[in-house]
Amino acid sequence: MYVLWITFAVLIIFLFVMPKTLTWRGNILVIPLVSYCAWIAHFLVAVKLDFVDFGPTKEVEYSDFFLVTLTPPLLAITYLNYLKNKHYIMYAVIWSVVSFFIEYLLSQSGFMKHHEWKLWYSLPVYLLSYLGLKVVYNKLIKCPSRDS
Repeated sequence: MYVLWITFAVLIIFLFVMPKTLTWRGNILVIPLVSYCAWIAHFLVAVKLDFVDFGPTKEVEYSDFFLVTLTPPLLAITYLNYLKNKHYIMYAVIWSVVSFFIEYLLSQSGFMKHHEWKLWYSLPVYLLSYLGLKVVYNKLIKCPSRDS
């Protein structure tokens, strides 16, 4: 459980000290979008298919709520704030490894239990998520000028 709260604390600290390149509009749109996608994924993988469990019980608890609602948007905002268009695939790979490492720590601490889902299955999911987030942000949220 400590891994979860340490992860939150580190992400919150990053949120306040990192250079801000996202606009308020970007933040306001990214947070609910990523939270919504995380809840859909959680509902499918953890609730319906029962591939993973979070926390000490099978019921959804406050720690599950914080993990699914806050961690993905905080990671997404940090990812987008540091994102550069040059070498973005390598950048997405690095962030996928960071997310995988967080999941690994949650698994090793006993907070996250994998049943039918193997831990390494998450790597391609994270990679597709980060690459997809870049596309969604650039095409829908950032609203590039029509001249370019």
